[in-house]
Amino acid sequence: MTPTMPATEPACDGSASQPDDSPKRQQILDGARRMFLSKGFEGASMQDVARAAAVSKGTLYVYFDSKEAMFEALVLKECGRMQETLRRLGSGQGSVEDELQAIAHQMIAMLLQPEILAAMRMMIGAGEKFPDLARKIYQSGPERSVATLADYLHLRESRGDLAIGDCPAAAAEFVDLILSGLQRRALLMMPPLSAAETDAYVARRVARFLTGLKPAIV
Repeated sequence: MTPTMPATEPACDGSASQPDDSPKRQQILDGARRMFLSKGFEGASMQDVARAAAVSKGTLYVYFDSKEAMFEALVLKECGRMQETLRRLGSGQGSVEDELQAIAHQMIAMLLQPEILAAMRMMIGAGEKFPDLARKIYQSGPERSVATLADYLHLRESRGDLAIGDCPAAAAEFVDLILSGLQRRALLMMPPLSAAETDAYVARRVARFLTGLKPAIV
């Protein structure tokens, strides 16, 4: 049977059992985002978030029992968007090269946003003090993105488009090949590549990734 990309992501949230689409919950998360960006993770207090979200501390605790849970929810929301994007772009309807280039461009666009980079800096700074939170975010973000991409590569392999063998390892290599240098540049405040430079970078990296992965023509 031909594998397909998974349709849904399992829930993984550190908040109380409130609906993810609750307007009040989103209001709180919006306030938390502003506080984390302005004061940092450790500098923002629950009172700061309540004030920014225009809710009482009592209401805040109905939805989230800690600022760690709020930060995790914010990151998981972005992770969910990334998984949806990978599944949509990795439909298997186009050529492997075109779809991998589209996936690479979207990963760059999403993960190099200023807010995402700020969250990464905060988590790097707070990771030693909050190792469980750092672990959850890694598992829900980079690790799950690799697994989703591995499903796509396995799909293309099952159709005879690629000859890979270890799809999870290849997916991890692809993510590193596309993101590691650009994220390092961005985290160290270097100017981003121009659109033309990004196009050339993606085309070059995808071509390098596909070298040796095309099935032999008999």
